Amino acid sequence: MGSVRRILILVFLAAIGAVSTAFMFQATPPSEPSTLTDETCMDCHEDVAHALIGTAHDRAGNKVSCLGCHAGAATEAHVDDPDLKPVNPGRIRADSLTAVCTTCHEDAHALNLYERDPHENADLACAACHSVHAGTHVGLLVDEEPALCFSCHAGKKADFTMPTHHPVIEGVVKCSECHTSVAQSAKQHVVTGPSETCVQCHAGFAGPYPFEHQAAVDYSTEQGGCLNCHAPHGSPNPRLLVQPYQPPDYALCSQCHAVPGHQSNINHGTQWAGVPCSDCHVDVHGSYDNQKLLDPSLSAQGCFAVGCHTP
Repeated sequence: MGSVRRILILVFLAAIGAVSTAFMFQATPPSEPSTLTDETCMDCHEDVAHALIGTAHDRAGNKVSCLGCHAGAATEAHVDDPDLKPVNPGRIRADSLTAVCTTCHEDAHALNLYERDPHENADLACAACHSVHAGTHVGLLVDEEPALCFSCHAGKKADFTMPTHHPVIEGVVKCSECHTSVAQSAKQHVVTGPSETCVQCHAGFAGPYPFEHQAAVDYSTEQGGCLNCHAPHGSPNPRLLVQPYQPPDYALCSQCHAVPGHQSNINHGTQWAGVPCSDCHVDVHGSYDNQKLLDPSLSAQGCFAVGCHTP
């Protein structure tokens, strides 16, 4: 009897399980697949499609789809009731919008915006600079450079009127050539640092050098590399220098180097007082043969004798 009772109990429990499973599937029927297509959008938004012709978001060739950006339940509801707002990436948070754009745009510029760009921290994303539907400028920008950048960074515009400056307002250099061209899209504090941008044009100073000038090495100083000595936008000093390079103090060099021995010492007296640093230290970006960045021709004058300025 005990065995029969156990069998009956198991059969009863199995029956309850079957009924519960059947009820579950009846209570949560599978959702219907979306029937929306781009043609559905074009029934009302043909003007948008026309504006996209010839742009990066041109629908020709079916490379770009309306539903690639606007898919979702809100868009489905919008088709039935136009008064309801569809999914609009332009109305979402910056990080969410960038996530949408980087599903297609996986270049370094887009990834940098997603990972570390200060625009994202200010809740500014792709749509702040790019007109997704009707941009008439290169890259679907809402305005030409540098006017677009100056619309937010007005203070930087004055830098380009300095006596020496990168020729941005002259149209020779664009802001984006320096600010969106770095291929590194991981962490900002990497060995290459900001000088990676500079040497794309100034390749002659790229190195690497066996004997480095620490001020020119990105990872060894506070600001990093080129920016220790050069103002990136404009300066009242020659060669975009951040400090004057004039006698007797040569402030540019003395901001790091306090060397009173150059002014008066037992071997040379005051012979080198006020002499420009670069008269002897010629390889200011780095040297291939001298750890003090000195001019090799000084060897003929005995400067590299034992006990003096050995290479």
